[in-house]
Amino acid sequence: MKKNKINIILLIIGFQLFAYVAVAQLDTPNLLNTFTPGPCNPSLPFTSIPNAEKYHVQISTSNEFNENLINDTTYITNYNLPLLKFSTLYYVRLRAINATDTSEWSNIVSNTTISRGQINKEMLADGNFKYTQNILPCAIECWWEIDTTNTFDSPLLFRDTTYDTYIQYLYAPFYFCSNYYVRVKCVTEIDTTPNWSFHQWNYIEIPCSPTLVSPNNFNFTNSNTNLKLERYDQPLRYVFELDTTSDFTNPREFEIAATDESDLVSVGDFYFEKQHYWRARAINDIDTSQWSDVFAFSMCGVHQTLPLDEAINVSTNTSFNVVSIGNIIGYHFELDTVPDFSSEMFMQYDSPTSAVNLQNLLFGATYYWRVRAYHSLDTSSYTSVRSFTTVATPALISPVDLSGNQNLKLNLRAEFLSGITKYQYQLSQNHDFLEEQTTLLEHTNYAYMVQTDLLHFGTEYYWRARYINESDTSTWSTAFSFVSLAKAQLIAPTNQATQMPINNCMLQWQNIQYIDSYTLWLSTSPDFSEYEEYSQPFYGNIIYLNELLPSTTYYWKVKAISAIDESEWSEVWSFTTENTSKSDLLNQDYNFQIFPNPSTNNYTVKTALPNYKNAEIKIAGLNGHLKDIIPVTSETTYISTKGWKPGVYVCNLFVERKLVEVEKLVFE
Repeated sequence: MKKNKINIILLIIGFQLFAYVAVAQLDTPNLLNTFTPGPCNPSLPFTSIPNAEKYHVQISTSNEFNENLINDTTYITNYNLPLLKFSTLYYVRLRAINATDTSEWSNIVSNTTISRGQINKEMLADGNFKYTQNILPCAIECWWEIDTTNTFDSPLLFRDTTYDTYIQYLYAPFYFCSNYYVRVKCVTEIDTTPNWSFHQWNYIEIPCSPTLVSPNNFNFTNSNTNLKLERYDQPLRYVFELDTTSDFTNPREFEIAATDESDLVSVGDFYFEKQHYWRARAINDIDTSQWSDVFAFSMCGVHQTLPLDEAINVSTNTSFNVVSIGNIIGYHFELDTVPDFSSEMFMQYDSPTSAVNLQNLLFGATYYWRVRAYHSLDTSSYTSVRSFTTVATPALISPVDLSGNQNLKLNLRAEFLSGITKYQYQLSQNHDFLEEQTTLLEHTNYAYMVQTDLLHFGTEYYWRARYINESDTSTWSTAFSFVSLAKAQLIAPTNQATQMPINNCMLQWQNIQYIDSYTLWLSTSPDFSEYEEYSQPFYGNIIYLNELLPSTTYYWKVKAISAIDESEWSEVWSFTTENTSKSDLLNQDYNFQIFPNPSTNNYTVKTALPNYKNAEIKIAGLNGHLKDIIPVTSETTYISTKGWKPGVYVCNLFVERKLVEVEKLVFE
């Protein structure tokens, strides 16, 4: 019994649920926006309705949905309408349906379908054009018209029909100075577009003539250039005309072949000193373009650079130089010593380059020159006549004029010039360069100077130079003069120096090149009535004197001796030696006695020394010359006067190499 009761309760509940569902109402769909105007199954989106099993769609040309009514069913919320007619206003609505209910009709949307197709233009890499009808994918047939007028009624009108494709190609060649227009009509399974597609915005414009790029307004120094233009997009043949008249009465023609992708042609052999004009036109299999605008350029003449006009002191080995002109055959140079080029000295040079080397011209001559250029089509006019004057005589460099104290051998140097084969110099003690008093020196172009022979001391010399090349000898230059070194200059010690050491006393004087020896006189008398003479080799301009008298003023001078001459004596300088014995004499009494004094024979010296080691007597003349050295070994020492000349001598007692006593000896 309990089980049956439960079943009855469940049955009642299920019936109540069914009754509740049956009475529920479907919501009305909402069309989100209208459909596109394209007739090829436009899309219609709408909102999804809960519990709807399908949707009933109505399409009509009337908003009352009573004309040309189309009923359709869809199960998805993005419905594609059936194929529609062109240029027609359509209304659309729908409602939701399930097994027990149907909703109210939705809102109504409408749109008018298009009346024509649309095409897009694309230029291909080969210069042809591709047109695509891309708005009517449902078209089964397209009618195309192509013409050079926008009314599509010219004799060149072209018609074509395509099936199951939306592409039409427009192939070259085209007529120049023309516009090409394209339009299309399309057919679907139910209709044909009533209007042609738009054609004004994507037509092809074919220019009337090529556009030139370069050269224009240019002055060339090269007889070869490239004429460059902007190519059309299609392969074409281009013809160029080049002339020296703007009306092209006798043009030269150049061409770019239709198979050539270049945008330029190379041209050459321009006429000198003339304006050139050029133009171009394009040619295909059906038409020839108009001539382009005219560009112009000029061709230079010959311009001289070196030598400068009226240049002077030009080397006899020089060169002609002009501004180089590219891509010509060469130049004709003319040279003469008269401006009308009519003398026997006339010379002509043909050169493939813009420079000609000249060699062995005459010295001090004025030359005239001119030049012209030529190639296979033209020869320029001659340039203006220029002149230059070659160097007449050398410029002297060293020794400079009026220079003094010059070495006993000198390097004579004149200005170096290319092309000189020999440089000659005259050196003389006579300003008139008398032959018997003049020495000739020379060197080749492999040296820059020549050295003189040994010169005399303190002598004025004159020198000059001249050039020699293979065809001429210059005049002698203006003479320069110089004076050779007259005497040596003393250096050290400075004149009237004091406190000079009695040993290792250094005397120094000017070093003179190219001599054999020096002679030095040293004396305690300024008139050198008595003197000591020293001889030094040529490299010895320093001497060290020893055992000089203390507290004594010495006078000295030097002269130089060469293989051919002796210099003057230098100036006389003096110096005074230091007093090295004063402190010793105060500290010790050596009982230094000499007798007889004066004497006509020998002398006896008595001394009292602590010991008789390292003691000696040095006898010197008043000029400082050492005459004798006698060891002191006992109280009595004998001085022999054998060979002495009468006079006054100095007797110096040295102990431990120090001067301790000084006495004068009078020998009669």
